[in-house]
Amino acid sequence: MAGNVTFNPSLTLNGQNTFLKRTTGWIQGAVWDDPVARMWLLSGQIDSSVTQPVWGGMAITESVPTAASQNYAGSTLTIAAANADITGFTVYTQVNNAIIVPGNTAPIVVAGQSMAFFRFGSNIRIPLRADPTLVASLEGGSITQQVSWDFTNQQVIAYSSGIGALPVKILAVNDNSKYVTYDSGTGLCSWNQGDTVLVQL
Repeated sequence: MAGNVTFNPSLTLNGQNTFLKRTTGWIQGAVWDDPVARMWLLSGQIDSSVTQPVWGGMAITESVPTAASQNYAGSTLTIAAANADITGFTVYTQVNNAIIVPGNTAPIVVAGQSMAFFRFGSNIRIPLRADPTLVASLEGGSITQQVSWDFTNQQVIAYSSGIGALPVKILAVNDNSKYVTYDSGTGLCSWNQGDTVLVQL
């Protein structure tokens, strides 16, 4: 008997129009559920020195709180300014105090409020905003390919030796996701639709 199968009995497919491109996508800073990694979810307090809004999917620096605070509010968080300073990323998961102020479409927290985050090494999977020119170059590549972080626009960009490599694994890309943009002139944060990458911390 020949070993050839003339049809595929286990073909993976979906019914026509059940999953359209416009119905798929991710939300920046909304972690993918994981029964193990979710136990690494932490909360910290945005430092008083932070003058701009904070949202899910931002690179942060975690600092040891003062002895006087007794760690009631968790670690002190600031927005990372250099590659060596990034200790993790903020997330929207279990952030119940985020607010939407007039003019904004994205929920934010500000100095003095608490914010959830995951540290590097937690293995959590999180969508992050990506430079549109980067996404196509990542497709089909190794999950260990190097990328860098844009500290101004809070997004993943092509690797730059001057910035350094972001210590993450690139798991997938999507060009139909929701990400946040910040207008420093008006102070407003808005949802936009476009490119994200799914990374593992």
